[in-house]
Amino acid sequence: MKKSARVEIEEIEELEPLFDYSRVQPFNTIEIDDDPLDCPPVGCKKKPKIIDAAAVVKDGKKAASIVIDCDDEDWFPPSPKVTNDISTVTEDSTRRELRLRRQELASVAKSAEEVLRNVEEQVKREFAAAESMEDEVDASLQPPKKSGGQPSKDSDDRPKIVISLQDQNGPTQYRVFKDDPLEKVFKKFAEKVELDLQSLVFVFDGDKVSPKATPAALEMEENEIIEVHVKTK
Repeated sequence: MKKSARVEIEEIEELEPLFDYSRVQPFNTIEIDDDPLDCPPVGCKKKPKIIDAAAVVKDGKKAASIVIDCDDEDWFPPSPKVTNDISTVTEDSTRRELRLRRQELASVAKSAEEVLRNVEEQVKREFAAAESMEDEVDASLQPPKKSGGQPSKDSDDRPKIVISLQDQNGPTQYRVFKDDPLEKVFKKFAEKVELDLQSLVFVFDGDKVSPKATPAALEMEENEIIEVHVKTK
């Protein structure tokens, strides 16, 4: 009986493990890919939680072994989101400077175009005004028409002479057309001396001159003199 008990003890001693693995936890391997955006990180990202405890015999005593499991709670914080939005990237200073220069050049070109347009409109208005003025001048230079609708003889072709009307105060010269009546000259002289035309007598070569007479009819030449006398009451 003692012999059989000794054999059992020896068998138990032979079967006992050389090392105690009860407290050794499994190692979680994490693989790191070259492109972290293509696939999520591998490995447990859950918070460890004790879900079971088993009694293990060590040197004839019971010891608690811990089993690790992962639940729904995150063990590691979520990875930061990587955005591919180009608008959020800081703009290159050189490109920004070039864009600003293009905007300035476009603004200058627009201003120059407006100035050129204003100058062209101003020139057109001035040209139109000049043409209108030329038309008015040409119309004013046209010879007057007679009652029958035919233009009168050109004034440049009508001969003129200078005559003098002389009273007690001295001669007064007038330039007149040879075919115009002397009535116009007599009226101007009466206004000058502030007298009534009916109170004046005009004499040429000793003969009284009618206001209806013309220098051509009287055969007057250049610098001829007509004497003026005041009628006595």
